[in-house]
Amino acid sequence: MAVLHMINHVLTSRGRIQRHNRKLKVMTEAEGNNIDENDIKMKEDDDEDEDEDEVFKDQGYTRPTVLVLLPTRGACYAFVQRVIQMVDGDVPKEYLERFDREYGAPEDDEEDNVNETEDSVRRHRKKILQEKGADWQELFGDETNNDDDFKIGLALNAKNAKSKGKKEHASNGVGVKLYTDFYGSDFIVASPLGLKMALSSESNEGESDFLSSIEICLIDRSDVLMMQNWDHVNDVLDSLNLLPKHNNETDFSRVRNYFLAGHAAHWRQTIFFSTFLDPVILSSFKRFAKSRSGVLKTRQKVLEDEGSIANVIVPLRQVFQRIPITSFSTASEDRMKHLTQKILPAILNNNQKHTLIYIPSYFDFVLLRNYLIKQEAHFVSVTEYSRVSETSRGRARFLQGRNPLMLYTGRAHFFLRHKIKGIRNLIFFGLPEHQEFYADLVNVLNEGLDHLDAEANNSDALISSIALFTKYEAHALERIVGTKQSNRMVKGDKSTFMFLS
Repeated sequence: MAVLHMINHVLTSRGRIQRHNRKLKVMTEAEGNNIDENDIKMKEDDDEDEDEDEVFKDQGYTRPTVLVLLPTRGACYAFVQRVIQMVDGDVPKEYLERFDREYGAPEDDEEDNVNETEDSVRRHRKKILQEKGADWQELFGDETNNDDDFKIGLALNAKNAKSKGKKEHASNGVGVKLYTDFYGSDFIVASPLGLKMALSSESNEGESDFLSSIEICLIDRSDVLMMQNWDHVNDVLDSLNLLPKHNNETDFSRVRNYFLAGHAAHWRQTIFFSTFLDPVILSSFKRFAKSRSGVLKTRQKVLEDEGSIANVIVPLRQVFQRIPITSFSTASEDRMKHLTQKILPAILNNNQKHTLIYIPSYFDFVLLRNYLIKQEAHFVSVTEYSRVSETSRGRARFLQGRNPLMLYTGRAHFFLRHKIKGIRNLIFFGLPEHQEFYADLVNVLNEGLDHLDAEANNSDALISSIALFTKYEAHALERIVGTKQSNRMVKGDKSTFMFLS
């Protein structure tokens, strides 16, 4: 529906500009030939309900009116294909081939003749990738392009056909141009990183004039963009609807009044799509959604049997602890103090093995890593920045018990979906943003340990799970335990809660 809405907006706007261009041409010819103005009006086909004083106020400073931010080239490929399909678009073959090559699925470099060992390795790899889940496959699988640095312009040109004795009317199909210059585009489809680099490049000198007349801005898959770098999203949104620095061949007599008055941001429609609500996304929505028509936020309540805790199949007691904090700005510091003063000392003193600490934020990971280094604790870490060899070596040492602690970041699990074996004690330093991550981690407790420790096999007394949360994590908690339970846990007098599975 959002794609159809944007296409309709662009084609309606372009159609109005083209009608006004024809009218201006007729009026200019009439002035040169001294034709009676009444004869001109009989030839006009403008909308009857348009205000005559505003009839030519039909555009902004530049042509682009729609901006779409997407996380990967694969998502961009799907979006552009949907646009072409919806408008029955006619795209030159050479541009389609280039687009398929640069944004489509990577070419399969498998050879026909492979030995048995190579074939076995490939089948094993394929099996592992399939276990990562359909959502991971859609974003990062072998059949999709996961590059997050891209930008492309699209232009839509409606084809018109004349019917004898009647007005002009739209024929089947719309001409779609790919790789158009931004100033000649209707759509700008980009990743926040790609557009941020374009805005800050030396050749561009920080110019954002091509974003000065955006009327619809769609931030799609906000939950995925949040796992990249949300600051890039905020920087791009900050650059929208600014007064242009250059003329750009603008006909100022046709620029709408609210653009001239610098109020374009209040007429822009800003749309965020996300699979879940998060304070980071809500903060940006509140900051940049300034439409004079108001704002609308929708969310779906989570029933108890729909929370991810219902997907836990390992029998154990799951403990949730609410951390007392003084303010939002000190939440990370208060959480770290609780962990290092009330939980970690017992673990370090008893040399407790097979303990994994899941840390959603990389900044919190750095703080905890530095603390453990000062304590001269033995631990391994798996982050989104770890080398493959480093990750493999750390996982092996953790499974074997040579390193009793593992620090595991939320982004590492999002991008790589490791199945960590050897976990007996699980600590959530913070609640996962993606609800399925909670069940993913709890369900692998004790996996891989039965052959090392017979006593650990099928023994719920030896495994544990504790999740730390604050009152500011109500949305994430709701996705795990359900709306009703989360309200009780966030607002109640008790600070410790236990669930049995």
